[in-house]
Amino acid sequence: MINQYLELKQEQREIQANSDRDGQFENPQQILKTPIISHKFKQAPILLRFVTVETVAFLFNIEVEQIHRIECWQHVVYVHAEGISRFVSYADFPPVIGKQKPDEKEFKRWRKRWYDKSKRKIAPESWVKFYTKKFTQAKSIYKLREWGELIAVFKSLFESIDLERLREDYRYQKFLKLKFACN
Repeated sequence: MINQYLELKQEQREIQANSDRDGQFENPQQILKTPIISHKFKQAPILLRFVTVETVAFLFNIEVEQIHRIECWQHVVYVHAEGISRFVSYADFPPVIGKQKPDEKEFKRWRKRWYDKSKRKIAPESWVKFYTKKFTQAKSIYKLREWGELIAVFKSLFESIDLERLREDYRYQKFLKLKFACN
């Protein structure tokens, strides 16, 4: 039932994305296909809210258009894209703005995952790169501030040198956004 609803919503998004203001298709031969995120679990996993199409694209270093399907299962996320078919842990997805901020329970899950994977209890380098990219992509000083406030919530998860790098990137992007907003 939920899958049918999600597929219907997906079709509506595709139609809306490919039509102009009059409701006519711009190019009927080439309808954009956005990836479907489906859910296959009885109880929602704790870190589910951080699974987004953009985050998946970043983690696999691919374009969003290359993603065919994302299936959220009870304990893992299955990603199917061009040349990729993998299972990923929920703990590999960094927190994003627009969702409820992470709490101590989630910090423990992340630390356990990182320790099991690399024998370290600190955020991986991919998280630092993710947030650096998000700072750069922020369209306004307000979005940049939201990303900065999010990182402030779980700054204890970063190694001190990585946290300093993020702070420098934040300050640099803030300087650029303020400088060009005034001009």
